[in-house]
Amino acid sequence: MSARTHLVLGGGAAMGAFQAGALLALFEAGLQVDLLHGSSVGALNAAFLAVRPDLEQGRELARWWGEPSMATVLRPGWLPRLRGLTGSVRRGGALVDARPLRHLIERHVPARRLSDLAVPVTVTTTCLDCGTARHHDEGGLADVVLASCALPGIFRPVRLPDGHLHVDGGILDGVPISAALEVAAPADRILVLDCGLAPVTGRVDVCAAASDVLAGQACGVPVQPGLPPYVAPVESSVGALDTVLRAFTVARAAANRAAVREALDDPRVHVVPHVADAWAAGLLEVLPTGPRDVSRSADLLRAGRAVTERWLAGQSWMGSAATEHR
Repeated sequence: MSARTHLVLGGGAAMGAFQAGALLALFEAGLQVDLLHGSSVGALNAAFLAVRPDLEQGRELARWWGEPSMATVLRPGWLPRLRGLTGSVRRGGALVDARPLRHLIERHVPARRLSDLAVPVTVTTTCLDCGTARHHDEGGLADVVLASCALPGIFRPVRLPDGHLHVDGGILDGVPISAALEVAAPADRILVLDCGLAPVTGRVDVCAAASDVLAGQACGVPVQPGLPPYVAPVESSVGALDTVLRAFTVARAAANRAAVREALDDPRVHVVPHVADAWAAGLLEVLPTGPRDVSRSADLLRAGRAVTERWLAGQSWMGSAATEHR
């Protein structure tokens, strides 16, 4: 059997636009994709791509991230928040009405179940009842993806057919490399697209987000001299919610670093540059103010595409990955 290519798409809220740009560069280079693994917003991107993982679908994903509907889902106005708050009082829900996100999934992904997609997909959630990460390869598509994106306190937990409540996969496994390793053959490749502003797949000696002194290379791309150290913008909101979101960000990062640390030593795993590396390379002049800053989607798309193009130029395996399926 020929080597297969897995894409692992991590979470990062509005930074999913950066991920979409990176994916577009990969498809433009001729990458053939066999399996997808997504968590949180990475699950949203994975489900969209799995309909037809090719260049045209990659372009459609980039266009999707430019739509106003994405902005309203990721950073809703006061009316959806009020509806969600009203629901939380009546039904034990959360701050934001999840129906716009469900409608977005159902409108753009023409499949009812994960098993209906063109290529295999696993979607990661956190089981709120049993406290473990779960990797789903079957089930109702909209329900599972919605659960994977259900940031606690923002969206309501989703009860899946196993009878348990599930929330954001990013709580315990925001970059689900483990899901890929569970099914990967010895000759397979695993490409990791971690779009968090504080990436958990960064190494101190190569990632711009993990070192105070920028090395000559940031995740395989040359850095631009003279830039100050990268400082990851953090989640922010109003009042008590601000503290909740900041605490969640810290806890999530710690859990995810622990989950992926050993996997980074696997020779099958290749980490695509992060938002931090694009900034260090001079490809992203203004950083978003936080994970839900939807105003910078166009800049993030361009930066993700550009930094991935530079990274691909130094990857000797890329030629074979683009031709093995032909």
